[in-house]
Amino acid sequence: MDNLEPTGTIQDPVEPVGTPSPEPTGTPAAPQHNWKDGLRSDLRDSPLVKKFGDDVDGFNKFAESYGNLEKLLGHEKVPVPKGDDDVEGWNRFKKAMGIPEKADQYALPDPQLPESMKGITIDKNKFAEVVHAYKLTPSQAEGLWKMYNEININSYTQAVESHQRQVNDMIAQLRGQWGDAYDTNVELGQMVINKFSDDQDMNDFITAALSGDARGVKFLAKLGEQFAENKIGEFQMKRFSLAPEQAQEEIDKIMRDPNHPYNNDKATPREHQAAIDYVNSLYASINRAKG
Repeated sequence: MDNLEPTGTIQDPVEPVGTPSPEPTGTPAAPQHNWKDGLRSDLRDSPLVKKFGDDVDGFNKFAESYGNLEKLLGHEKVPVPKGDDDVEGWNRFKKAMGIPEKADQYALPDPQLPESMKGITIDKNKFAEVVHAYKLTPSQAEGLWKMYNEININSYTQAVESHQRQVNDMIAQLRGQWGDAYDTNVELGQMVINKFSDDQDMNDFITAALSGDARGVKFLAKLGEQFAENKIGEFQMKRFSLAPEQAQEEIDKIMRDPNHPYNNDKATPREHQAAIDYVNSLYASINRAKG
């Protein structure tokens, strides 16, 4: 019997073609829990709860809000005064806020003024009375006092700087007109002030009043020039009225003069009567001044 020869190659069984099943990628997500589900219906539906989200973040914010409320309620409560006439209410309020009973208890520091403001005072006692009337706390009063001083210092500094600019402009103007004679003319004006001032205060006042304006400096220089050239004697004026002191001096002078028609028996009746009328007018002038 003949040997059988294999007629082909035997192949492995073929798997059926199809889509493979996906491998699991992780644990399925749990459904989101709404923290409000456990609340009573009246609480769940209240506006206080509804304004917070349903998720965990909303619950955290709700808990934070409640904690802040607890802190607030833990503070000391002070009833608001009912009005300006509520004396007891304001007393409780001032005590709770540390407002002193008297204005001088604010203990405000002395103002630190620059050297340029030497001689100028800022009344802190009056300031304390004002802030006490408006029921400011000590810290508020001190802060306002500091700001108040800064405003005063800045205003004064700006005024001084503005005045100095005006003086510099005036000096430049007069130097342009007078040239080298500027210093001499200013000195003549100051001599007039020095001559007729009763004291240093009057001297300073007149100097400040007239030397700050070119017209005042020119006026003083003109007077000084008249004195320097001995022209004052040319100035004539008949005095028709006297000050009370001058009137009394005139009366005393007449009474000491035996040759005056008021005292001289040799004077004519007309001259004597004129002298009497004059003395009487002087007395009347003194009496009118006394009111």
